[in-house]
Amino acid sequence: MRPGWGRRRLGVGRVVLPVTPPPAARRERPPRLVLRFALLTAACLGLGGAAILAVTRHLDMQQAQRAAARHAELAAEAVLAFEVTAADLRRPVAGPRRRELDRLFDRPALADGTVRVLLANGAGLVTYSTDGSLVGRRLRLEPVREALAGTISSAVRTLDEPGSPADGVQVLESYVPLAVPGARGVAVIDQDYGPIAREARSALLPVAGILEVVLLALFALLVPVLARVTRRLQRQMERIEHQAHHDELTGLPNRAGFRDAVGPSLVDAWQRGESAAVLLLDLDRFKEINDALGHASGDQLLVAVTRRVETAVGGGVVLARLGGDELALFLPGAGAPEAMALADRVRATFEEPVAVEGMPLAVTASVGVAVYPDHGVSAELLLQRADVAMYTAKRRRTGVELYDAAVDTNDAARLALVAELREGLEREEVIVHFQPQVEIPSGRVVAMEALARWNHPRRGLLLPAEFVSIAEHTGASRALTSYVLERVVRQAASWAEAGTPTTVAVNLSMVDLLDLSLPEEVEGLLDRVGLDPSLLELEITESAIMADPARVREVVTRLDELGVRLAIDDFGTGYSSLTYLKRLPVDVLKIDRSFVTGMTADESDRAIVRSTIDLGHNLGLTVVAEGVETQALWEELRRLGSDVAQGWFVAHPAPADEIAPCSAPAPSGSPGG
Repeated sequence: MRPGWGRRRLGVGRVVLPVTPPPAARRERPPRLVLRFALLTAACLGLGGAAILAVTRHLDMQQAQRAAARHAELAAEAVLAFEVTAADLRRPVAGPRRRELDRLFDRPALADGTVRVLLANGAGLVTYSTDGSLVGRRLRLEPVREALAGTISSAVRTLDEPGSPADGVQVLESYVPLAVPGARGVAVIDQDYGPIAREARSALLPVAGILEVVLLALFALLVPVLARVTRRLQRQMERIEHQAHHDELTGLPNRAGFRDAVGPSLVDAWQRGESAAVLLLDLDRFKEINDALGHASGDQLLVAVTRRVETAVGGGVVLARLGGDELALFLPGAGAPEAMALADRVRATFEEPVAVEGMPLAVTASVGVAVYPDHGVSAELLLQRADVAMYTAKRRRTGVELYDAAVDTNDAARLALVAELREGLEREEVIVHFQPQVEIPSGRVVAMEALARWNHPRRGLLLPAEFVSIAEHTGASRALTSYVLERVVRQAASWAEAGTPTTVAVNLSMVDLLDLSLPEEVEGLLDRVGLDPSLLELEITESAIMADPARVREVVTRLDELGVRLAIDDFGTGYSSLTYLKRLPVDVLKIDRSFVTGMTADESDRAIVRSTIDLGHNLGLTVVAEGVETQALWEELRRLGSDVAQGWFVAHPAPADEIAPCSAPAPSGSPGG
């Protein structure tokens, strides 16, 4: 076993490092079919040939025995039947008659291969024998009776008669019926078995020779065929092995190949006390490009991007395609500074457009970086942490981010909140605060945005950022949305019954918009509570729309048919704002707070806000500016013509019993203040 294989521990803290053997050590070699088949075939052919020869020998022996028995029968019919008298079968023969019979059995017709002859009557009494010592003995009755019944029986046996010249001789003993005038008996003829066996073997030799030639020819024909099959199978196994560890489109290692390459390198890094880094690169807007130009163009883009990245990273770096538009890089011996520098170098390769079918496409990428051993000690854990960093880079629009445990929503403590959240919904620990939206020209409260808060029994009041994203990634967001929707609709109905009807806005997640049952849920809730649908506003984000535009459009269209208002939240931070503003039945446009808060200091942000306001008005939409926290922002938005403002300068979020539509304070300096 090579050093480093097995399970080793990293210094203090008892961190177990799972070590993966190199792929070559685990890769199954193609079977040696020629050798295996040759041995197996030789054994099978040998056994088959032996079985055939054994059967053939047995048949030949039986044939020879039948021939010898037939010879004995003919001898009995041709010679004995005419020479033996009835008296010879009634009592033991002696005197001159015995000598006559001795001369009879010395005749050539009986002498050829005959060892001895016995005459016996129907009772099995031996009346004559060429071996005089047997006269007067009794034979076994079974073969005697069979012979008397007309059946010739024969068997091979060894004579066991001490003192006899034939003692120890192997003979074929035949019981032949003998009929003479006035009596019936049996002639027992013992023939030397040696000539019979030699005759059978002589008949077997040609068969064995022919069989051997046939088997050798068959073996010689099959071996080349198996050699070709083995080579073809080896090529197929190599191709399957390559496909199992490589991406078919780009030729790069896939996730399994990346893991196999990184595992041993991490062991080497541990043994040398070095660091290493994993980078995860994800193309921005790839799904949009794929949907617009088709999958074939998307594949061409991926190949072109891969080649650029390969050129940028050079040698010594493991590059893999994990699937979709995700590329992974492994840098042995690199720390965080080197990894971040390489990430910047890779992103710089996309400054020039990528040509696909002659069309230049602007491509950007987000890169997440995780460093061994600070962020993980296995390939899978480093990939997971790099994935977290990559999504942080997308969310912050920074391009490159190093893993930060503080923003990792997948740690155990935060994941534990998911189970607690479900229980918190059952115990009604989640409450709803409302933040007024004020019409800028009049200072009148025109709407409320519902914001969820979790009154956690141990952690206190938790803001949405601390649990909503976890719910969206773990399947609890639909339950949370249903919970909030019901309370918001009931509160809106309460305000309407009190004579202060006010529109209340609720945020929908990506999971909500992909649920085709959402419109029925909203319709049923409105009917039960009796709320005018126009008093409910549902906010969606551009990123949620991009998850599945066709499905989202179906859900949004059905919601619009119910009469509820629809708003685009965080406008300007998504991918295809103008396209979906035109296609979707939207009523409200909310400018993202990142542009609003910076517009008094950054002319670019101010231009974006002004353009968005003009765009919304030209499309007949109500424009809401979020993040209004100062008097200066309020005044600037009034000059630019924004319809509605929302933010701490207007009012802080508060429970429904602490704030009412008619009592929300108008900002100082506004017409209504």
